[in-house]
Amino acid sequence: MNYRFSALAIGAFLAFNPLQSNAQGFGVTVDDAQAASNQIVCVPVRAIGFNDISSYQYSLKWDTQVLSFHHTQQFNLPDLTASYFNEITPGTILAGWSSPTGEGVTKVDGTTLYEVCFTAIGAVGSGTELVPGGDGFPPGSGSAEAHNDNFENIYNPGSNTPGFVEITAQAGTSGTSSALQNTENAFQLSPNPTTSSARVIFKAIKAENAVLLVTDAQGKAVMEQKISVRLGDNAFEIPASALNVKGMYQISLKTEQGVTSQMLSVQ
Repeated sequence: MNYRFSALAIGAFLAFNPLQSNAQGFGVTVDDAQAASNQIVCVPVRAIGFNDISSYQYSLKWDTQVLSFHHTQQFNLPDLTASYFNEITPGTILAGWSSPTGEGVTKVDGTTLYEVCFTAIGAVGSGTELVPGGDGFPPGSGSAEAHNDNFENIYNPGSNTPGFVEITAQAGTSGTSSALQNTENAFQLSPNPTTSSARVIFKAIKAENAVLLVTDAQGKAVMEQKISVRLGDNAFEIPASALNVKGMYQISLKTEQGVTSQMLSVQ
């Protein structure tokens, strides 16, 4: 397994410094969400005390009887990609990042840094916290860190707020478009997985205008198309030209009732 934390290794050689320049300190807050069984749910992780941060590393933990890690997306830091996240043990992700220029980055409290996505595998009524933790690199012996432009470690576990995902009988809601927000407008992807194109198939409860959005694993929109939905059966094609890189894509259908999303695997 390749770890993208080489730029963070400097943290292992720096003595821990008290919170000198930021009384609040670095942390993250994780949203709450609901998910039906076998649904993919994506949960935003948001910035707290993200002032002039040049690198960080910390863990995120959950109950593996309730959720299975799927992927990360919607990256909102320079050069942050899925390769910076590693499931080091079942139920624990090691999340890291370092500024590609070496200069600190500032984000307003509450800004989404990325989304972490899971498959809901727990029984209805079960749930799990998503807990930001103190593990770091190297796995098993490293500790959480967050360094600013002054090489101060301002990671503060007290700034972290865990999220909670509950497994429900119906498709649930969360702060992300990856939660099925209206079961009557849920759609199917065929084929899934695919090696070329795919179709979005659904039955609508009324005629309306909608938007079909396709985003890749980096959170980049590769297709956005306005569509005319008719009452009853509908089918719209996602061409192979929009799916020309193997991997996971998020397919979102935006209607007046909300946003419905599913993941499409291109092989």
